[in-house]
Amino acid sequence: MKKYLVIIALLLNSITTIGQDNFLDSYSIHAQSGWVLPTNDFVKGNNTQHTPISLIYATSFRYERQSDGSRPWHQLYDYPSYGLGVYIADFNVKNQLGKPIALYGFMSSYVINKPKWSLKTEFSLGLAFNWQHFSLENPFNDVMGASLSCYIDAGLSAYRLIGSKFEIGVGLSLSHFSNGAMAKPNKGLNVITPKLSLKYKPYGAFEYAQTQLPTFNSTIEDLTTIFIGSHNVLTILPKEDVDKQYNKKSYLVFGLDKRFLKRFTYKHSLGIGFGLGYNQYIGTTYYVENREIRLRESNLMERFNLNAYLSYEYKIHKLHLFIEPGYYIYRSIYDEAPNFFQRIGLRYQINKNWFCSIGLRAQHFSVAQYIEWGIGLRM
Repeated sequence: MKKYLVIIALLLNSITTIGQDNFLDSYSIHAQSGWVLPTNDFVKGNNTQHTPISLIYATSFRYERQSDGSRPWHQLYDYPSYGLGVYIADFNVKNQLGKPIALYGFMSSYVINKPKWSLKTEFSLGLAFNWQHFSLENPFNDVMGASLSCYIDAGLSAYRLIGSKFEIGVGLSLSHFSNGAMAKPNKGLNVITPKLSLKYKPYGAFEYAQTQLPTFNSTIEDLTTIFIGSHNVLTILPKEDVDKQYNKKSYLVFGLDKRFLKRFTYKHSLGIGFGLGYNQYIGTTYYVENREIRLRESNLMERFNLNAYLSYEYKIHKLHLFIEPGYYIYRSIYDEAPNFFQRIGLRYQINKNWFCSIGLRAQHFSVAQYIEWGIGLRM
C-alpha cells in the first residue's frame, strides 16, 4: 500500500505547490452508469456465475478548488482546478469483483469557457480498495490480483450554469483499474461511463482576472532517468494439492532511459526516447510423486532489452503527464512479452534540474507489466 500512496503523494504534492494563490471552492456529486469492456474471459462470463460482467454503476463526491486567473500560470494552463474525491462502484453481476471504493486526486482545465457553459477535461488518479480479488476461493478472477489497485480516470464534461451557484453537467469517462502487476493475476479492468453531475459553487459567478503572460521560448530538453521496480509471477502448480496450488514471487526490474523532447508550447512537448532494461525471472517446473509436489528445476533467467519510443508530454506547472508508445528493438529469448509496449506516467519537477517519476508499462493497451519508480536529471 505504501507504493500506491506515493502515486497520490506525487500528484497532491504537485497540486499543493502549484497554487497557494487565490482559489474558489466548490462541491459536486457525479452519477455514472456504463459498460465494462470485454478485455478478458472473466468479465466475458468465465466466472462462478457464468454471466458476463458488462455493466458498472458508480457515484462520486468531489471537493474542488478553482483558480481565478490572478497568476500568469492560471491562464497558461486554461484556469485549472483540482481537488479530492471519493468513488463508489458496483457491477451487474454480484459476488465476483466486489464493490470497489476509490480515494483520488484530480485536475481539470477548460477546453471552452463561456459565461453560461463550459467544456472541461478531467484527469483523476488514486487508490481503489474493497475488491473481491483472486484467491483460492475465487480462482477464476484473473482481473484483480489483490485487494488494492490503482484508479486512473480521464474524461470530458460539459457544464451549464443554473442560477448563480449551481452547475449541471454531462460527460464521458474512461477508467482503468490495475495494481501494476505487483500481484498477479492482474489483467485489469477497463470501463466507459457516461455521467451526470451537479456542482454547488458557494462563490457564485465571477470574472477571471487577466494578467500579462510571459514570453515563450521553444527549447529542446535532454532527460535522463534511472528507474527501478518489480514484477510478480504466478505459478499454477498441479491441482492434486489444492492448498499449494498457487505460488507467487516478485522479481527485480531496473533500467535507464534517455529522452529528447522539443517543447512547442508551455503545455505540449513531443520527442523520442531510448531505453535499456533488465528484469529477472526464475523458471521453475514441478512434478507430482506419491501425491506430493516436488521441484524439478529452478533457474534464474537474466532478461535484457533495448527499446525505442515516441514521447508526448503535457505539462501543468511542475507536474508532467507523459504517454509513450514503444517497441522492443532487442529482447532476450526468455522474454515472452509482445514487441509493442505502452507507458503512461507522471513526472514531478523537484527543481530546475532534478525530477522524480512514476510510470506504468503495459502491453495490449490493457495488461500491466510493471510500475517504474524513477529519478532523473533534466538538461
